Amino acid sequence: MSNEKKQGECPKITLSTPVRFLKGVGPERSRILAQLELHTLEDLFYFFPRRYENRAPIKSVSEISFKEKECVRGVVSSRGFFRTKTGQSVFRVVVTDGKAHLFATWFHQPYLAKLLLPKSEIILYGKVEKQGRQWHMIHPEYEVVKDASETPRVHSGRIVPVYPLTEDLSQKGLRALLYRTVAEHLGQIKEPLPPAVKKNAALMDASAAFQGIHFPGSFEILKAATRRLVFDEFFLLQLLIQMRRAEVRKEIAGLSHAEGRAQVHRFIQTLGFPLTAGQERAIKDMLADMAKNSPMNRLIQGDVGSGKTVVAAAGLVLTAANGFQGALMAPTEVLAQQHYFNLSQMLEPLGISCGYLAQGFKEDEKERVLKEIESGAVQVVVGTHALIEKRVRFKKLGLAVIDEQHKFGVFQRATLKEKSNTPPHFLMMTATPIPRTLALTLYGDMELSVIAELPQGRKPVKTFWVDERRRGDVYRFLGSQLATGRQGYVICPRVDDKGEFSAKSVERVYGELAGFFKNHRVGILHGRMKAGEKKKVMQDFKGRKIELLVSTVVIEVGVDVPNATVMMIENAENFGLAQLHQLRGRVGRGEEESYCLLFSDSEDEETAERLRAFEAMQSGFDIAEKDMALRGAGDLVGERQHGLPKLRIGDLAKDVDILTAAKHEAAKLVALDPCLADPANCPLHETLAKRFGLTSKEKLTVTA
Repeated sequence: MSNEKKQGECPKITLSTPVRFLKGVGPERSRILAQLELHTLEDLFYFFPRRYENRAPIKSVSEISFKEKECVRGVVSSRGFFRTKTGQSVFRVVVTDGKAHLFATWFHQPYLAKLLLPKSEIILYGKVEKQGRQWHMIHPEYEVVKDASETPRVHSGRIVPVYPLTEDLSQKGLRALLYRTVAEHLGQIKEPLPPAVKKNAALMDASAAFQGIHFPGSFEILKAATRRLVFDEFFLLQLLIQMRRAEVRKEIAGLSHAEGRAQVHRFIQTLGFPLTAGQERAIKDMLADMAKNSPMNRLIQGDVGSGKTVVAAAGLVLTAANGFQGALMAPTEVLAQQHYFNLSQMLEPLGISCGYLAQGFKEDEKERVLKEIESGAVQVVVGTHALIEKRVRFKKLGLAVIDEQHKFGVFQRATLKEKSNTPPHFLMMTATPIPRTLALTLYGDMELSVIAELPQGRKPVKTFWVDERRRGDVYRFLGSQLATGRQGYVICPRVDDKGEFSAKSVERVYGELAGFFKNHRVGILHGRMKAGEKKKVMQDFKGRKIELLVSTVVIEVGVDVPNATVMMIENAENFGLAQLHQLRGRVGRGEEESYCLLFSDSEDEETAERLRAFEAMQSGFDIAEKDMALRGAGDLVGERQHGLPKLRIGDLAKDVDILTAAKHEAAKLVALDPCLADPANCPLHETLAKRFGLTSKEKLTVTA
């Protein structure tokens, strides 16, 4: 007899079984489920409810009260159709318990006449209203009682899950499918956690958690089930990160920077201003890292203007003092040029040569810089993406610095690391404050230094949300600032007026302001300009030849003009909180009072909440927390950019304690068993590979 499976034969049910083979699904319904990304049995288990309704207890009609919603049981005593004055078809049933009556009404649903038959017992759930002396429900959810002894029920008399829907799929139908899935296939759920981890974290069984998340017997069970599944999600993510971190620590690169502390101390003395406590901590941590044989992997996280560049400069001094080269890569030419200017001013008096490399160089000039880098004549190289081109060869790269790291992809960061035969020390910097929970997740394989303080003398930037009616007042205020010798920025979300997008453009606003401020020099800057043009505009703005600069967000990071005191942002509703904070950080860099003016006529409630929050907040870390609460972690940082998988149930804004516990358990497990070789831990290889799309055990420890 042939062992080949007959065509159409249902396969043995596993978590990877396509949903079309499940009871009651089939090809047509599976296509509808695919719109919700439900392709397999496992997808159904991980399709969590978006909320819950407490439909217990089930009351009789005579027990109805004025609660918002009620779950009511009774017998259909009469029913019928009628039409409203506007011609709408209405189906109504009268439900009774023998003592009182309830009128239930549905519009445009004639098929209900075949389901809600006279003398049938039904359960209704919906908002209860009283009209005169009679109780009414409009469009209640219904359930026909076929077995009076049935308990628990699916749609009533319990805590009932409410799932996300798509077209052609009813809540009742989807809920019934999930109930059947859990009832019949819960045995497919295997325990992914080692017993010790489960015990330490005081977690319920995995199978009980899936039962409790979909059809909880109580809110206490729901809370415990949610905690278990959130813990699993964060634990697996942290386990992968901790394994990568352990792998990095095993690398012996031979790049120990044991000398040079005296040179760093001398550099700090030349600055002419005291370091903040955060800067001192960051430099101390960095020097300790770079003295080790294993490569440093550190993120410097600091608010706008907190002095991260000084920390990076100290690292570059140290690497030069030990006979190595340093590289600093920035995402834009404006920022790269700013860094080159500042580092040259700080480092060249110490005898450290600096070079600059960008995409727009002429071939002969580029060839000269490339030779200087390869020969080691240039000790510190600053540049844009040009630094990771194949032609760039360092003689001896000791420290790679990436500024505004979130602007670069994983591949670009890795390519700069690989510009050395042995892995260099690696320092990332970001002026985009990241909430603590997100930093734990994204950068669990890195050491983290936070610079929370601002340098002495910095004043908070006064921030105001204004609408179009105040434009005249704003222009007069802006004119008064320019008249006293100050400068300002005007930011627009687009370059020109092409297309249907109604937001203001740089070209249009530049024309308006050049006409309004005829006695002042107005400039224009945007990303479509040639590199030389952009450089000339920024030089003129820094040199006060331009007083008012109309620009896109190309000036978002790195522009340092202390004389600029006004930041005006058109169509502020088009920018996220983090980006608004970056833009505001371009002013308030001197000793004068500075202002940020947000133009928006948006009536959207979420926009209003964001702009009101931004008016009140100065701390970038507070703003980042608010941004994540409003937009979610994925929107905040970009899931694909950072390799952060889409969270199924965990919430980085709310589940801080669970994330911290998961990280602690993951770190402890990896410290005891870095390769997960213990038989109790071996199953985690398959679980990790499946969760993160990895194809082999080796990939579990490859750093991004």
